Amino acid sequence: QDYDFLCDLLRHEREKGYVVWVLGPAVDFDCNARSAMADLVRCGYVDAIFAGNALATHDLEAALFHTGLGQDIYSKEVVYNGHYNHLDAINRARRAGSIEALIKQENITDGILAACTEKSVPYVLAGSIRDDGPLPGVLSDVYEAQSAMRAHTKKATTVIGLATQLHSIATGNMTPSWCLAGENVRPVYFYTVDISEFAGNKLHDRGSLCVKSLVTNVQDFLVNLTRRLLAESR
Repeated sequence: QDYDFLCDLLRHEREKGYVVWVLGPAVDFDCNARSAMADLVRCGYVDAIFAGNALATHDLEAALFHTGLGQDIYSKEVVYNGHYNHLDAINRARRAGSIEALIKQENITDGILAACTEKSVPYVLAGSIRDDGPLPGVLSDVYEAQSAMRAHTKKATTVIGLATQLHSIATGNMTPSWCLAGENVRPVYFYTVDISEFAGNKLHDRGSLCVKSLVTNVQDFLVNLTRRLLAESR
C-alpha cells in the first residue's frame, strides 16, 4: 500500500508538484540503486536533491572507478587500494574546477550527478566539518547551506529522505507541513526511508509530525519504486 500510494503521488507531483529528495551515500554503494535514482531524475520525478559531500563524492567515484568503500559496486569484489578512490575523485574534481566541469571533461554519462547535469536538476551539497576535500560546490557555511535548501523547501510538495538521518532532520526542520495548490491547502508529504528504525523515528521525534517512515534498505526501495514507475509510464 505504501508503494501504491507513493507511486500515485509521484505521478501527480511530476506534473503539478515539486519533489525534493534528500540522499545519503548508501544510494551510491549499489549499482542498481544508483542507476534507479538516476532514472528517476531523467524521467522527471526529481525537482531538487539535497545531499552532502559523501553522496556526490561516491557518485563520481562510482562513475570513474566503479568502486565504493573499497569494493566494486557491480561485483562486490574487494579492489586493491580501492578505499583511496574517493580521494582521487575529489582531486580530479578540484583540478577540473567544478563537478560539472569534471563530468564534461571525463565524459561521465552514468550516475546521479550526471543525470542532474543533463536534466538541469539543482542539487544542494551541504558540507560537514569532517568532509574529505570537500568537492568544489559543497557549501561549508551552514547558514549558506540552509538558505540554499530553504529556497527549495519553500516550494516542496513532497520530500523523500533516503538513508541520511542528519540531512533528513535538517530538511524536516525547515519544511512547512502544508502548501497551497492554487487556492487549496494541501499537505507536504514527507517520507523517510532507512534500515534503522531509530533513524526513521528520529525525525518524527524532532517535530516533523507529518513524516511517514519506512523501515527498509534504500537499495530495495529505489529499485522497486523505479521499476514500478517506469513500467507504468511505458
